[in-house]
Amino acid sequence: MELRADRLSVRRDERAVLLDVTCSLPPGSHVLVLGRSGAGKTTLLKALAGLVAPASGQVLWSGEDVARMAPAQKRERQAAFGMVFQTDALFDSMTVRHNVLLPLERRRVPREEAEARADEVLRAVGLADAADAMPERLSGGMRKRAGIARALAARPSVLLADDPFAGLDPGTARQVARVLLEVAGSGSLIVAAPDAPPELPLARWLYLRDGQLRYDGPPAPEVETLTDEALA
Repeated sequence: MELRADRLSVRRDERAVLLDVTCSLPPGSHVLVLGRSGAGKTTLLKALAGLVAPASGQVLWSGEDVARMAPAQKRERQAAFGMVFQTDALFDSMTVRHNVLLPLERRRVPREEAEARADEVLRAVGLADAADAMPERLSGGMRKRAGIARALAARPSVLLADDPFAGLDPGTARQVARVLLEVAGSGSLIVAAPDAPPELPLARWLYLRDGQLRYDGPPAPEVETLTDEALA
């Protein structure tokens, strides 16, 4: 699926969170969205997934304006997305395996196939032995990996990961990066982070500042130190 933001602006409580952002992400894009806290990274990911409505401009999925889609059509198309949130967003009343199975149940994946997929992604993130544990018994890093496993189980063609390395030790971060790259494969992977994670080399960077897209291009380690004039 091609994703495009066309002069996208998003407002929250009368404040512009994104302002006139335009970018095109062809199928198979592997992109790192950079910016300081409050730059608009999370909002951009949510807008691309159709979870946030534009104040102006458009989000397009393969050329179709998301805002003009019928609710049923939008839900059907959103099944192509997987979202890794900043927090793990696990349900504490369910085991780790059940948390991972939940999106597959909602997609009506046959039970045997769903369980096989859940076990596969739990092995991939190193949580096979914790499958029957309750989330409250997991460490912060393990909870993060469980949240990633849940997003991966649906085999999305577009994987959006919002600061997936926050709170992880270097070893776990490397493991998570490996899993993200392996599962993304030929699909799209869009990762938001405050700094470029060395564990995850991605071919394209988007740099946001104050809700505006200031850089769109190949990795540029100096981008965060450039002045507004240099970025213009």
